[in-house]
Amino acid sequence: MSENKSDILKTQPEIYSRDEHDISRNEIDSDALKIMYRLIRAGFKAYMVGGGVRDLLLGKKPKDFDITTDATPRRVKALFSNSRIIGRRFKLVHIFFGGGKIIEVSTFRDVSDPVEGDEAGDEVAQLAADNKYGTEVTDAIRRDITINGLFYDLSTFSVIDYVGGIRDLSDRVIRVIGNAEVRFKEDPVRMLRVVRHAARAGFAIHRESWDAIGELKGLIASCPSMRIYEELKKDMQSGHFLKILRLLAQSQLLDQLLPELLHDFPALFDDKSTASVLLKEIDERFRVGKGPSVAVVLSVLVLLAAPGFRVRTGEPVQLWQTEEELGAHLSGCFQKLSVPRRERERVESMLYAWFAVRQQDSDGEVDLPSVDFEVFEDFLLLLELVGVEERVIAEIERGGASRKRRARSATDSARGRPRRRRRRGGAGRRGERSEDSAGESVD
Repeated sequence: MSENKSDILKTQPEIYSRDEHDISRNEIDSDALKIMYRLIRAGFKAYMVGGGVRDLLLGKKPKDFDITTDATPRRVKALFSNSRIIGRRFKLVHIFFGGGKIIEVSTFRDVSDPVEGDEAGDEVAQLAADNKYGTEVTDAIRRDITINGLFYDLSTFSVIDYVGGIRDLSDRVIRVIGNAEVRFKEDPVRMLRVVRHAARAGFAIHRESWDAIGELKGLIASCPSMRIYEELKKDMQSGHFLKILRLLAQSQLLDQLLPELLHDFPALFDDKSTASVLLKEIDERFRVGKGPSVAVVLSVLVLLAAPGFRVRTGEPVQLWQTEEELGAHLSGCFQKLSVPRRERERVESMLYAWFAVRQQDSDGEVDLPSVDFEVFEDFLLLLELVGVEERVIAEIERGGASRKRRARSATDSARGRPRRRRRRGGAGRRGERSEDSAGESVD
């Protein structure tokens, strides 16, 4: 960061006492409370930080309860036998609890620490720099956005704000900490996170941050494509993917991620379009914990990227005449993302199976390529919502796919495994919508 460290250390926080905020200990995970109490009793500072504080102030249930402290990782580990130090560049401590719960504890970071995503020039110097620790003010200043830079101090039940996060929560604004242009150049992925938080919370992006995204959007291409894919994967599973895609399109970042979707830019903003109907359904399923696999979401994006995919209820869709045409379309998708080979193979198998069914004569038997039937069925049931898959599903159940499913069930029974049931219920049932719109936070 470009700020002078001596000036940063002089920063005085706004402190909001218990009667000035709505966070209650009753809303904080009991194991997170135990960790903070033990650190405090051992003479250390211990704050809940980040998304957990933000969500509680917004009246939401946090997904994570991260903790930051002035205790070094080794000291934290010495206090908790159920813990492990992780990380190569900057050490964190994961503390393990029953049911697979993990609470992350980090040591206050210094403003001179390299930020996530920076390329190491000198590995020895880089690792040495990572061993520096800071104070609560340097830790707050080096975070991405103001609403994620708040601390909850269990020892005083107060909220500590070095970055204006409380003001921005009140104003419903997403603001980058420090100079937005500098912070985006340090790590261009921050632009995606700004968009994510704005779309999820329904907040506006601060003008300086918005203008900097417009100027620096091309820097996304300099980031490892696998890292970009992992960020977009979080968005796909967030329950807010449609809203995020719309804001990515408005900010012109979508051209750096999924330019194949820009051929039908207006459809993303038409609530009655095929794109909006499908993506809304995917979001609803994730919000109620019944989201489809990432391969299904990617397969839907492949269809939406096809210029001929315009449907109204009951109309047939024929996008490709040959497998070669389908293959050419698939090869043109996700060129700016490093989609893992396994996911690409799943997507390809579903699209080729879909194409094979559509090529079958209505009186003929369906002969499908190798495909995961339950994942494929999720894909078809999504498409059924826009009225194009009734015949396809009927063909599969009447033809060879149903026999393969019965054979697999018989094999599972012989091995003592319970039969897996079809996923037509809940939010996935045609014609039904869940009333539960509460989502989980993604930090």
